Amino acid sequence: MRVLAVGDCGVDRYVDIRADRAGGISLNFAANALLCFAPDDHIGILTVLGRDREAGIVEESFAHFGLDVMIARQPDITPIQYIDRDPDGERLFVRYDAGALARHRLTSDERALIAASDVVIATVFPEIEAFFETVAAAPSSGLRVLDYCNPGPPEDRLAYPRRYTPQFDLGFISCETGDNARLDALEAIAREAGHMIVATLGGQGSVALGGQSRVFCPPMRVENVVDTTGAGDTFAAGFLSVYAKGGSVADALARGTAEASRTVQHMGAFPAEMIPWPADAPAEWSTMRARA
Repeated sequence: MRVLAVGDCGVDRYVDIRADRAGGISLNFAANALLCFAPDDHIGILTVLGRDREAGIVEESFAHFGLDVMIARQPDITPIQYIDRDPDGERLFVRYDAGALARHRLTSDERALIAASDVVIATVFPEIEAFFETVAAAPSSGLRVLDYCNPGPPEDRLAYPRRYTPQFDLGFISCETGDNARLDALEAIAREAGHMIVATLGGQGSVALGGQSRVFCPPMRVENVVDTTGAGDTFAAGFLSVYAKGGSVADALARGTAEASRTVQHMGAFPAEMIPWPADAPAEWSTMRARA
């Protein structure tokens, strides 16, 4: 099986400990897919990087995992996510700079790679919407999966599920605990499209929407949460390792939950070197905290 993650690979910049590491949604997914899928499955990445220090950090991670990667280059920075954490290890989003990823549009070779894949998982959020439109338009006959990293702009928080669910067989989305109105709306969207949306509910587990009835999965208790960064990406890898092979939705939810519970017990979505900031790091980095 050929699995392709399309989109965001970059640097996770932890402002609480003044260190960088490789990350990004697509790399987080792929690194965990290597653990979750069978050894003979092929896990690849299609991404966009700049030509800066941060690109080198990401490429070292690609080499470490032996991932098959198609990299486009753009004259801009490699994507950077600025991250803070609360005392319980919960990731606090500070800022995201899409850089090179926002500038890129798929080429014919990149569309051919998507078309040849059995599973394609992409992500959408406002900063890269123009790039993502070229991904959504790329033909593919395999399982098409979308991570709703952001469900839409502030004025319409379900804009992307309404727009893209008909084009993707499966969507992943994070919901606030107890947001029943949003779950009802997502269920209606999924049923109308004849596709499935899986909502992760934080401490309340996860639920698959779109079938005749909802399929729930309870959370797995974790005693020591270090960092929730990438937990959703890891959940997706676990889920798809079962679902894409014909497994049941219930079993897929359970596998996703178990994998996400594993990954929150260390920094980032996968073990990686934490690289201290250079001595000449801009003073602005140190002031980008999500809390006092």
